[in-house]
Amino acid sequence: MTKKRLLIAAALCSSLGILLLPVLLGLVAVLFGASAQAAQNPCYGQTGPTIDSGGPVRLPVVGSFTPTSEYGMRVNPGPFGGSVYKLHNGIDLVEILGPSTVVAAKDGVVSALPTEPLGGGNVIVIDHGAGLTTTYMHLSVRQVSVGERVWAGKPIGVEGSTGNSTGPHLHFTVKTNGVPTDPRPWFAQHGITLPAPRATGTAPPAVPVAPSATGSSTSSPSPTLVPIAGTGTVGTTKPVVSSLPAKVGAYQGEQVLNAAYVIKAGQALGLDAKSITIGVMTAMGESSLRVLDYGDGVGPDSRGLFQQRDNGAWGSYSDRMNPTISATNFFKALMQVPNYLSLEPTIAAHQTQRNADPYYYSAFWAPAVEMVSVLTADPDLLAKLPPSGPVTGCENPQGPLPAGNGSGAAIVAAASHYLGTPYSWGGGTINGPSLGIYSSPSLDGTHTVGFDCSGLVLFAVYNSTGLQLDHSAETQGRDARGTTIPRDWAQMKPGDVIAFSQAGGAPGTFSHVGIYVGDHQMIHAPSPGSSVEITSLDSAYYSSATWAIKRYAAN
Repeated sequence: MTKKRLLIAAALCSSLGILLLPVLLGLVAVLFGASAQAAQNPCYGQTGPTIDSGGPVRLPVVGSFTPTSEYGMRVNPGPFGGSVYKLHNGIDLVEILGPSTVVAAKDGVVSALPTEPLGGGNVIVIDHGAGLTTTYMHLSVRQVSVGERVWAGKPIGVEGSTGNSTGPHLHFTVKTNGVPTDPRPWFAQHGITLPAPRATGTAPPAVPVAPSATGSSTSSPSPTLVPIAGTGTVGTTKPVVSSLPAKVGAYQGEQVLNAAYVIKAGQALGLDAKSITIGVMTAMGESSLRVLDYGDGVGPDSRGLFQQRDNGAWGSYSDRMNPTISATNFFKALMQVPNYLSLEPTIAAHQTQRNADPYYYSAFWAPAVEMVSVLTADPDLLAKLPPSGPVTGCENPQGPLPAGNGSGAAIVAAASHYLGTPYSWGGGTINGPSLGIYSSPSLDGTHTVGFDCSGLVLFAVYNSTGLQLDHSAETQGRDARGTTIPRDWAQMKPGDVIAFSQAGGAPGTFSHVGIYVGDHQMIHAPSPGSSVEITSLDSAYYSSATWAIKRYAAN
């Protein structure tokens, strides 16, 4: 099985973010049991999970290459902002010979083409869905346009030295829900081993023509299949509608057709609505509902809607490439999972598919419910099916959001606007509270709309000044765009940002951040299970910490 995902957490509140795309608010409210009153809460945005593009992962370069600079904290060597100790949020790759072609690392859609003269130079950002993006920097030439769909290996540009660069190379960044992650383990998770720093490796050639995604478009349930009695308790699904819609959510054309085949395969086995929706969710996560005739580094022999391996368990090649037969075989395996209907849908799928991340499929549950309800003309299905977990919202904001005027008082006012908002690991954007991310059972923000510590600072500073900080306690306390303030009550002003280290201020140890409000107090999002609050800086915990103070306000 493919499309694994690894969320690597750094220190608490460090380097976090969230990236969500719109979906119907009514769908989200019903799915997660939100009351009508909660649906009116501004903390519940019209947001939902993005859709994974499916497909394999590969290196973003071709031919001979060498890694020259790793992911992690370093002194910036570039001509702009040189000698600043900061996070290098990607890996630098230099192509040794050839045309220095840069290719897409995974299927997706080009979402942005920023030009950053003092940063990444000519940049390409590709959105792969499900919160995953890859970024390609310092290009001399860009060969794609915004909105263009790309595939793994498609040429997208040429390696260069534009922006803040000391020589031709590709800076490659991977972000999950807006959070940069080390590309080395990300590649390793997909079966790709990068050479050691300064060593030489060989990448596959470019793929200028899109691989074909073949499969039957007229399949029907095999007459040789013996129906298996349904085991569900959630109820049956209605027949698939006779005329399929052109689009359901983010899926269209063959994707909708393939979802219909999955539903009909489950119905032929007499399965209940929840089981069938688990099947659609899994196919969304594995292939984005496309019959893929290729695998990836982890499973190069994976094929079809469910990316089933050539190990004998999933039938022949033609079986795996047939939407109906592959779905039938998935459902038969699902039914062998003990008590699968009592599990979270993503866990049931994981125990069937053996994905590296048991929570990977959770992002596809809501769109799967939408798909099944639309294709069976059963809107009541939304109310019948349980979600993969509850979602709680933030407290009602404290009055209207104050307009930003660049002052420290405005920063404090923006943060105070969300007093009482729950802590959410990875939560918070420039627009306000958001769902967070999952890093571990104790650091799971995927069911809470709110802020973590750096998310609150990110929002408040941007709302007042228009300055967008990194979602990181470490860099918020060290960003060169702010004025460094000494730890002196007489010189500190409301709106100053304070980052805290419990390790003497060593690089990489600033794990918490808040906003000074005056009178030896700050406003912050403390930790999981708590809410945005004002607390004293005279406590032993903060008094003993090393502080890094920055002033981003104009006055």
